[in-house]
Amino acid sequence: MKIPKKLQILGKTVVIQQPWRISKQDHRGEFDYIKGIIKVKRSLPKEEKETIFLHELTHAVLDYLEYDELSKDEKFVERFSKGLHQALTTME
Repeated sequence: MKIPKKLQILGKTVVIQQPWRISKQDHRGEFDYIKGIIKVKRSLPKEEKETIFLHELTHAVLDYLEYDELSKDEKFVERFSKGLHQALTTME
């Protein structure tokens, strides 16, 4: 799966960055709603980087759809993004 450099969600441009460090200690990724930036830690193994990207993308979509409570539900976001990753990486 290729992680894009940018994408559109409901007409809003979201830039994807892969820095060596994430601002919050021990975080592997983050989404900044105000700036429209998804960050995924560059040093992660490929599959983990993909799942972290989809995790943050899930937050972004839910935030832009104004499903704030669902976006805050980390258990849901984690499970959804892992299911989405499996679906996308096993397509024939």
